[in-house]
Amino acid sequence: GHIGPTRSPRAPRWLRRCVVVGLAVVCMQIALGGWTSTNYAALACPDLPTCQGQWWPEADFATGFTPWHGLGIDYEGGVLDGPARTAIHVSHRLGAVVTAVVLSALALACAWPGRCRVLRGAGGAIAGVLALQIGLGIATVAWLLPLPVATAHNGGAALLLLTLVATLRLITPDERYDR
Repeated sequence: GHIGPTRSPRAPRWLRRCVVVGLAVVCMQIALGGWTSTNYAALACPDLPTCQGQWWPEADFATGFTPWHGLGIDYEGGVLDGPARTAIHVSHRLGAVVTAVVLSALALACAWPGRCRVLRGAGGAIAGVLALQIGLGIATVAWLLPLPVATAHNGGAALLLLTLVATLRLITPDERYDR
């Protein structure tokens, strides 16, 4: 049988669209994080809020985002030079800013006064997990990539994704039960 509420909380259609946009932004940021990790670019910018002491350091985006470097290459330790890794790291930071803005607006829209308690809770969950993820991202750079913190940052990304998927499911009507 069905467990849980039989009706979705009333949420405007535009809010569902905003959650989908938030999901897309988070997926792109997760992809950038994966690209940062696989290209050993996490330590390309060892300082905050600047990168290598500059607001816009030398960066090679063309090389940093080239997906194929040929056969017979040992990728252990990475094959990219400093400017390419810097481009990747800077992109992940800029993506983090975009993600924070989009998800903060989404959390506010969910938690807006007058929304049902469940939807306000979802907004609070989005805001809380986002704050955790931002803190872990900053700690990862500030503490020079300790493995437990970097792993927690990966877990935070998964938790953020799960929170948005759960929010979308929560506010999407299910015709099987909404009759």
